[in-house]
Amino acid sequence: MRKFFKDSSGSVSAYSALFIVAALGLGSFAIDYGRVTVVRTQMQNYADAGALAGAVYLDGRIGARMRAEAVARNAMADASGVVNDESDLEIGDINFYSQLSPEKVPASSDLDARYIEVALEPRNVDYLFRRFLNFLSDRDEAQSTQITARAVARSEPYVCNAPPMMVCDLAEVDPSMDLRFPYNAGRQVVLKEPQDGGNWAPGNFGLLALPDGSSDASAIETALAEVQPQDCYGYDVGTAPGSKTEKVKNGINVRFGTSGLAYPPAPNVINYPRDAALIENPDDKLGNGNWDIEGYWEQRHGTPLPPELAGATRYQVYLYELGEEFARDGRITYYPVNEQTPPGAVLVSPSGAMLPEDPDHPDDPDYDGVPSAAVASNGPARRLMVVAQLQCIADNVSGSGTYPTNGNYVEVFITETVKDPPNAAIYAEIVRPVTAQNNPEYHANVQLVR
Repeated sequence: MRKFFKDSSGSVSAYSALFIVAALGLGSFAIDYGRVTVVRTQMQNYADAGALAGAVYLDGRIGARMRAEAVARNAMADASGVVNDESDLEIGDINFYSQLSPEKVPASSDLDARYIEVALEPRNVDYLFRRFLNFLSDRDEAQSTQITARAVARSEPYVCNAPPMMVCDLAEVDPSMDLRFPYNAGRQVVLKEPQDGGNWAPGNFGLLALPDGSSDASAIETALAEVQPQDCYGYDVGTAPGSKTEKVKNGINVRFGTSGLAYPPAPNVINYPRDAALIENPDDKLGNGNWDIEGYWEQRHGTPLPPELAGATRYQVYLYELGEEFARDGRITYYPVNEQTPPGAVLVSPSGAMLPEDPDHPDDPDYDGVPSAAVASNGPARRLMVVAQLQCIADNVSGSGTYPTNGNYVEVFITETVKDPPNAAIYAEIVRPVTAQNNPEYHANVQLVR
């Protein structure tokens, strides 16, 4: 009997059993934790990618939310071999907000959709060893867990190499007059009214303050005259009150070589006729895109209008006269032609440069398009400008203040020289909306916020 009580030969087995149970418990916890972590990371990465991709398209244009949602849902296809059914992870809800704090405010339109929220469909992950552990511990704990993921991103767009110019968004009065609509390409807009001809908003004649806050007339003149303006304008911009007529005139007319400032001109300095609607109603701010193209060509070139220019815009004629190849879809211009040019656009290939030239009126842009000095390094783009559209009614734009752009910018073509006061208006032709997809100087600047 004494020998039996002293016998310890089975103690190792008992300890081994306890160790095995503990090891199985720790092992199952580690494996299950790892599986859950993998799925959570996969889902969060997917949500982040969708939100960031969608935020790029929150540019305030009509259809922005629809485009953002479509891109977000197709940002990346991801499948997980850990979730129960091993199917692709799927995006569930997508929401848009105009602000997040102090509380979420759902976006009421494409214009104020500043944030995109992407939520994935919940997924279940089984605990592989939970059933075994439940048996050992005589418990009935959950054998799977549900994982969710969501992300919120926003766009804080900014534009570089832009001049200090703004217009009020005419779509506030008539939605069809949004200057960024494709069917408005080729219409002439009065960027800056003559001194005695009214203004865009109380105290505002179409000028922005510089990003450093300066609205000095000489500083604005320099910024307008630069070939490559060094300034970048963010989501919010400041307005510069007052007309500053003479300085603005000089800053624009350097493109035509008529200002006396030491800046190079464009490679074609000819003035183009105005829209018939603006000739008939000089107080209007937006023309109809109909201009005397046949009469212009006959006068400046002495031949009938080339068939490929029928119904062309002034910008398209400008490129043609420079001998530049471009593509057009009616009044929509694609230049330079590249892999992003839609296949339906018609390629226009001039045989060579044919600048309007008039020996009787040299250096007069009303007759002669040949520049009198070495041209600007940016070539045809010298007569293009990027202009901010502000919500003058909704944001009560008046005098000097800071207002949101909502990423709303449009590219325009300067059609003629600015005349002497009191007729010192700036006339331009709408080319296209400015987006991250068509202009490298437009930066969507998207970032995750939650």
